[in-house]
Amino acid sequence: MRIRGNAWQVHEKYLALARDASSSGDRVQAENYLQHAEHYFRIINQIQESENRQRGNVGGNGHGPQPSLSGQPEDEEAGDFGDDTDGAADERAPLSA
Repeated sequence: MRIRGNAWQVHEKYLALARDASSSGDRVQAENYLQHAEHYFRIINQIQESENRQRGNVGGNGHGPQPSLSGQPEDEEAGDFGDDTDGAADERAPLSA
């Protein structure tokens, strides 16, 4: 069996095959399909990182959205990871200098 299409289509097809194999009780085949899907997921990430570099969005670690220039989180989840300490450290710097 050969799956054709671009990386996004192949990724989705392998995920669908994994769901089908899992629902039929074939855990080994489901895991095999999931590993293939992960391979194509990594390819998709490489493509997206390459496109970001070409657009000039260099920076960050390639995991998730880039931080905003204003220092404010772009979504609610980003605000839960210690933004208070970043601002507090900046405010304390002039006092200790």
